Amino acid sequence: MGKRMDRYAKKNRGRQMPPPTPRSMPRAKQKKKSGLFATFFKVVFSILLVFCIGAGGAAFAYYKITGGFSTEQAKTAEDTEKPTSTNAKDTSLLDALKKKDLKINVAVFGVDKDGTRTDVMFVVHFDSEEKRTSLISMPRDTRVKFAPDVISYMEENNRRYQSPYKLNSVHAYAGKEDGAKVLVKQLEYILDIEIDHYVKVDTDAFRKIVDAIGGVEVNVPQNMFYEDPVQDLYINLKAGRQLLDGDKAEQLVRFRHYPMGDIARVEVQQQFLKAFAKKVTSSENIIKNIPNYIKMLYTDVETDITMSDALKYVNYIDSVDTTKIKMETLPGVPQDINRESFYIYNEEETKEMVNRIFYGIGLEDEEEQGDSRQYSIEVANGGYTEGLAGRVSEVLKDEGYNITATTTYEGGKMEYTRIIVKEESIGGDLKEYFSDAKIEIDEEDMLSDGVDIKIILGTKQSDI
Repeated sequence: MGKRMDRYAKKNRGRQMPPPTPRSMPRAKQKKKSGLFATFFKVVFSILLVFCIGAGGAAFAYYKITGGFSTEQAKTAEDTEKPTSTNAKDTSLLDALKKKDLKINVAVFGVDKDGTRTDVMFVVHFDSEEKRTSLISMPRDTRVKFAPDVISYMEENNRRYQSPYKLNSVHAYAGKEDGAKVLVKQLEYILDIEIDHYVKVDTDAFRKIVDAIGGVEVNVPQNMFYEDPVQDLYINLKAGRQLLDGDKAEQLVRFRHYPMGDIARVEVQQQFLKAFAKKVTSSENIIKNIPNYIKMLYTDVETDITMSDALKYVNYIDSVDTTKIKMETLPGVPQDINRESFYIYNEEETKEMVNRIFYGIGLEDEEEQGDSRQYSIEVANGGYTEGLAGRVSEVLKDEGYNITATTTYEGGKMEYTRIIVKEESIGGDLKEYFSDAKIEIDEEDMLSDGVDIKIILGTKQSDI
């Protein structure tokens, strides 16, 4: 990443970043099948961690047999000054043992059982120094002009193709054997970054992954019952906190019938994702499930991550902070062209997103918001939805926030959610949980004794 950053700095020296432009159209609702796979494979971002964990087990066995590194090697790793940040491909095993700062980009692809089209694509960026993990979802219907490298591959291999066309067609045109590698080239072209590795899985792997880590404990927000024999889909879950195995986890992430529709569904998926990441990175879980991890690595996943790669990356497991997982979508709007649905991505907004996520430009604004988990928070229902304050409180508690009171707001009604704070630079991280929220400094003594932040839910906030 250091070399990439140098090239980027030279290329953009003196460049003024364009301000983000508001989106004029709402995001299109995903088709049923697309939404299903998107759910599965956003979770599977941590298959990379599973590779590292499995490799860690192999490394442990190797060290026990061989006696590990020599005293001289260990002393060198300990005494050498910590190097500057680099990209994954330039990081050696010794660098990893010294905890050299690492930045890594991994493309994750989800395919259905026929393995032809990548219905879900996203790129994971991990920064060990900042302990930050970011996921960029790449909509399958994104209309793209094929990258020069992709066109060269198609022509050299006599593959038929149509360009411009949908992003998920790249893998299909290239074929199962080389599809992932060719699709990586297209993603690099769109985002103007280098991708270090790819991981490709199918839907069956989802249940196996959840079972391999011993299930995931989550709060099921409501009773869920749904049957669709055509899809072989049978959902029957009761509300409440519970440990979900692979089958029940699949039921949770596939359920769609919420009062707020997709908004609530995405929130449940994100809660599951964060609980999953927390579970998969726990030391106790790693040690207990090493055999399952290793078996899964070699039977259910296609990847260019080698065992030697994984031996390096396992050293960064303790740098994964589950509170710093951010999920974004390639900026753009839906559009019909010749009666076919496409997603038209915004190139300027994409550049701004890439600069922020991969190169840290603009992150200062986010960091200035601080982390509100250290403050006492009151959640007040200022809307019309009964029990909403309680549900919001449970979600925030699961996220690690300190909720000290849940109340009913007796003041005037507002459509938007108000986040009342005792001082500037706090509360900004709470905005992402609400459809429309604004931060206000407490100038009217609205905060009770011992309360640092008061969230007054607006009338338009009917669920979370």
